[in-house]
Amino acid sequence: MALKYRLVQRKDMSKDAAEGAKKFYGSVSATGTLGFDQICSSISAYSTASPGDVKLVLDGLVFVASEALLRGEVVQLGELGNFQLKMSSTGTDTAADYEASMLSRPHIVFRPSIRLKTAVARVSVEKWPTVSGTTGSGGGEEERPGEL
Repeated sequence: MALKYRLVQRKDMSKDAAEGAKKFYGSVSATGTLGFDQICSSISAYSTASPGDVKLVLDGLVFVASEALLRGEVVQLGELGNFQLKMSSTGTDTAADYEASMLSRPHIVFRPSIRLKTAVARVSVEKWPTVSGTTGSGGGEEERPGEL
């Protein structure tokens, strides 16, 4: 199955762009959401665990992973990938001038496994069909199939 994209017109951010210049860019659009309950049901279909058992295990995973992240550990989830907390900071000329308040808020970094990277590398794309009378000028005028 192909990822769907549409064209959007945005400000031209290239180095030598003229004032007010615009360009068309491809923007990948989500086709829906796979909810947590559906994930649990789908996993249970491939195992002997019930959807409730899967939910219990995944809830436990979130708890254990968040505790490990707060301890500064990398959380390795096999064929899924790794999660790690990262922070950046501003710099100082001397170590004595540095203060912990210079650190940014922590954020979670996800590094996908080779298996996920390989799967994503095989992705294909297709453009959402344009609706009659639209030019694809990017103002959100294009509609997705089935949307009003």
